[in-house]
Amino acid sequence: MAITPRDVADFVDRAATAIRASEAMLNEADSRLGDGDTGGMLARFATAVTAANVGDAPDVGSAFVALAKAGSQSTGSSFGTLLVTALLSLGKGSQGRTELAWNEMGPLLAAARDAMMRRGSAELGAKTAVDSIDYVVRALADATRAVDAAGDAARATRQALEDFRGRPCRMGRARMYADRSAGLDDPGMLAIDVIAQAARKAEDVPGGGVAAADGPT
Repeated sequence: MAITPRDVADFVDRAATAIRASEAMLNEADSRLGDGDTGGMLARFATAVTAANVGDAPDVGSAFVALAKAGSQSTGSSFGTLLVTALLSLGKGSQGRTELAWNEMGPLLAAARDAMMRRGSAELGAKTAVDSIDYVVRALADATRAVDAAGDAARATRQALEDFRGRPCRMGRARMYADRSAGLDDPGMLAIDVIAQAARKAEDVPGGGVAAADGPT
């Protein structure tokens, strides 16, 4: 099955629902290392991109660009800016395409990851959202179906949390609490996991229903 603008819109709806349901959890995680507002910021971002109604966009690239524009108007945070950057990269990579094959998502996400790293002067291994996205990129290398991609991405983001939990944060505000951050989950990585788990649950439920995302282990 190919990815169309309607699929993008459906994914955004599921992700937004999961993010809003996880707002308190994400705020709590951020309060241990930052301002405690990551969940609230992402909830506003989620509401904005859902309202963009990109299901009727003429092509996949236009859908991603519309999401980026909507998201940019909802947040001035550094993480929000990185998400907008990722969406713009996805839009550029799929410009004019009415459909995408699932095996194209890995390379598109790799380009989005790299764009986020350039925009945020980030590097892999610093315990940030780009590490989770990097895990997803590698997990999607052989995905050809939605259900496989969803499952592989969900396992990848969960593994990223496991692998990085014991490490100190080396980017963003959390780097000021490097010693304290070891043993805690990065809020951005948690957010990416929430989205991935929501996508997996939707594929698992007959009829495409939305189920709540599992919390991190």
